Amino acid sequence: MAKIPEYADAVYRFVQAHATIEDGQRVCREPLYPWLMEEFGLNIHDVKAIRTSAVKELERRGLVQRPNPRVALLILID
Repeated sequence: MAKIPEYADAVYRFVQAHATIEDGQRVCREPLYPWLMEEFGLNIHDVKAIRTSAVKELERRGLVQRPNPRVALLILID
């Protein structure tokens, strides 16, 4: 199993590839669960914690904002 920084890097690449422009901001609304499960062979129990940790790592790095953890929206910080 990959380490959280590796998941975070992969998630960031996914978010960048699926970003659109809304109100002048780059955002991604694509759900991460299905992609993480397929890309890394994760089950539903593992993917929740990994997604949360990876997004928090990206927030810590100053790369994304997640205004509401219950919504798929990620805002890319340029």
